[in-house]
Amino acid sequence: MLGALCPLLVIVLAGCSSTPDPTGITTAQRKAATQADLDLRWAQVQLLNPNYSRPAIAVIKYSDYLDEGPLLTTCMHRAGYEKAQWGFTTGLTDTGVKLAARFALDLAIYTCEAKYPADPLELGYLSDAQEEYLYYYWSNETVPCLRSHGAKVANLAPVGQFGEGYEDVGALNPFQHADMPYGVPVSYLTAVCPPYPGQLYAKHK
Repeated sequence: MLGALCPLLVIVLAGCSSTPDPTGITTAQRKAATQADLDLRWAQVQLLNPNYSRPAIAVIKYSDYLDEGPLLTTCMHRAGYEKAQWGFTTGLTDTGVKLAARFALDLAIYTCEAKYPADPLELGYLSDAQEEYLYYYWSNETVPCLRSHGAKVANLAPVGQFGEGYEDVGALNPFQHADMPYGVPVSYLTAVCPPYPGQLYAKHK
């Protein structure tokens, strides 16, 4: 099996544009994954006001690790939360809001996240082809790149030791397990060591 993957790996590292994109999850699966994630987020919002009806919000654009921060903070600022900030590990926050106004803030955050939901790829919803592709990209590109910038990160577990085949590769994201170097912003590391290859954002069936 590995022999069949070598040509693909060489093309990835060389950045050849002729590499076929790995087939992603279907449009229906993408919609279901997004809905499942938003269901969890709404459950947290509703804790403060169980009787509040969930608003129907249309997706404007799926966000990825490159534009999630700008999209969500701009949305919050337009909603009147000028002090709202987004962090790579914290998500949207606004420390200037008093406890009494917490529900309104949580509702605004949910609204923005529903308008610009994370691409299911970044929530761990991958097709078999994407999981296989990502495993070799992280192993041969992301891990060495992070190490070259001072991060301490272990090698990815060998295939077969973390699931059936390449299943659950999403849990092995090096950015989630690395000991990042002091003083180096995560935003800089995601720019120089992209956590996802462009080829992974495949068109949906």
